[in-house]
Amino acid sequence: MTAGSPRNVAILIAALGGEGGGVLADWVAAVLRDAGYLCQTTSIPGVAQRTGATTYYIEYCSVPLAELGRRRPVFALTPVPGEVDVMLASELIEAARGVQNGYVTPERTTLIASSHRIYATAEKIAPGDGRFDDGRALKAVHELARRAVVFDMARATEAAGTVISAVLLGALAGAGALPAGRETFEAAIRAGGRGVEASLKGFALGFEAARGEPPATAGADPEPSGPATAPEDFPVETRYVVGQGLARCRDYQDRRHAEAYLARCREILALDRRLGGADRGWLLTNEACRFLALRMTYEDVIRVADLKSRPERYATLRRESRSGEQPLRITDFFKPGPEELCALLPVGLAERFLAALRRRGLERRFHLGLPLRSDTVTGFLLLRLVARLRGLRRGSWRWAQESAVTGRWLAATTAAAELDYAFGVEAARTADLVKGYSDTYRRGLESFDRLLAGLVEPAIAAGRQDAAGLARARTAALADPEGGALERYLAELEQPAAAGAPERRAVG
Repeated sequence: MTAGSPRNVAILIAALGGEGGGVLADWVAAVLRDAGYLCQTTSIPGVAQRTGATTYYIEYCSVPLAELGRRRPVFALTPVPGEVDVMLASELIEAARGVQNGYVTPERTTLIASSHRIYATAEKIAPGDGRFDDGRALKAVHELARRAVVFDMARATEAAGTVISAVLLGALAGAGALPAGRETFEAAIRAGGRGVEASLKGFALGFEAARGEPPATAGADPEPSGPATAPEDFPVETRYVVGQGLARCRDYQDRRHAEAYLARCREILALDRRLGGADRGWLLTNEACRFLALRMTYEDVIRVADLKSRPERYATLRRESRSGEQPLRITDFFKPGPEELCALLPVGLAERFLAALRRRGLERRFHLGLPLRSDTVTGFLLLRLVARLRGLRRGSWRWAQESAVTGRWLAATTAAAELDYAFGVEAARTADLVKGYSDTYRRGLESFDRLLAGLVEPAIAAGRQDAAGLARARTAALADPEGGALERYLAELEQPAAAGAPERRAVG
């Protein structure tokens, strides 16, 4: 509209796939039109696999249609940074993304968002801990919005048995951010005609929370199962980690495997006691036992089949898809590589198989694409059959390989700790590099080998410690899964030695 004319009001909605963002936009538009305002809605599709939300943009004229006469506003198709009045986000990082992109401003924007997290692809695929800092995100949305209405809408959604869009609509109404009363919002939900009762319940929870009353979602919390605990001869500070590892190893293989884990943990604890670990919060024991549990429960095709065929997995999928009593079709896509297949083969046969692949140049290109309908009787029974093959693990090539890597890692950790406590802790953390499967597993294993052979083991042999250098090298390896950053780091460390320097220096 022209200068001096009433301005338009901009509303931005950011929602993930399956959360009803389009329905929410339709509800908001219906509320505005029923209240007598002109509005326009547009949408920008997001990207699959959680790399971005689908955004919906709504503009309405702040002057009711009855008062416009012959004038008509001109609406924009996309939001403009600094010009958004209301933003709704179905997840915390999407709210923070709105702040980062300039859509949320302290002079203008009312931000309504859920504080729960759904991890983005970038967070999940990071070799290390790639999670964004929730605390910083929460601080930013509160500081940089004119008004922030933020609470855990996922709990309210689960309590109401609806989708999060209904809770967001309730919070929008409760915040008084639109020129319409509660009854107009509820009428828009009823006009939709589907899932009305559950949507109204979710709306009410959101409305009450935005008005300053905690949402009645206490019943949504699952019953705590209670953490597994370690034997009483372990210090209190270590019992949770060791107990979880013990339960994981038992679930992964059998009682004998769990006892082997516990015996190794006791050896680590004995070293930690001798090195004064009590004054350091038993950090060596906690870190080494944590990664030892992961090393002894490596992911293989047997483990994957077991987890994918458990009843709780089907219950989770049904709950998250909100399919109710409707049939749920589940297709799992497997792509095992040589290492996964060798989890089922004895050492000799696996070595011949891998040698044949190497001769043909197929070792890094051999994969089997196996889509499987795990919701069918045949698919489920096939998964259970593979899961029951855990008895083959101990005689498999993969078990032998993993045992050798774990033994080398434990030996390096112990020797490094004897030299310096912090050096031992950092050596324990190098196990974080070996994870995943197929190419990801091979790259991680190569980085782990380079780190031990290029830094840890030479330092141990020379009787010196380099905890800070090892921490930086490990960070470099995690930041670049291809291994280039680690190679450059190790090359820089070797330059002084090649020039005849008396001691290797740590490069920051």
